[in-house]
Amino acid sequence: MEYFELFDMPVSLVVDSKAVTKKYYELSKINHPDNFSLDDTAKQDAALEMSSKINQAKKVLSNAHARLAYILKEKEIIDPEEKYKLPPMFLGEMMDINEALMELQFEPNKETQDKITNEVKQKEEVLFEEVKAFFESDIFELNDENSLLLKDYYYKKKYLARIQEKL
Repeated sequence: MEYFELFDMPVSLVVDSKAVTKKYYELSKINHPDNFSLDDTAKQDAALEMSSKINQAKKVLSNAHARLAYILKEKEIIDPEEKYKLPPMFLGEMMDINEALMELQFEPNKETQDKITNEVKQKEEVLFEEVKAFFESDIFELNDENSLLLKDYYYKKKYLARIQEKL
């Protein structure tokens, strides 16, 4: 868990945003490429690479969904190339929403769009309730059951995010 180690934090879905920001500025100051302008090319390149890693780590650690994705990828629970099979019941619900979205493309209607937006928002809230404890507790145990629950949440949330992009 390179980003957590870099920022001296325990692996968790809960992070202290002030601590992330403070550590980010501390690391950025030390590793800023300008500090290495008189050094050889190898040190300059290393500083540039470290600076990039620090920026990416802050971005990931500052966003709950990105943090979840990072942890699941690092623990090899998800694979970016994976074709995860979502539960049929969820897909059935999404099919109804997608049909409504298709109708909305042919007949734009603010009321229908708002209805779909609210429905997606409600589904996200219900979905989040299942994993809420992981995002509220500093204690983070990733056993098989928790891994499957978080993996399922991740892919469902990702699906809902794609629908929101269409809105």
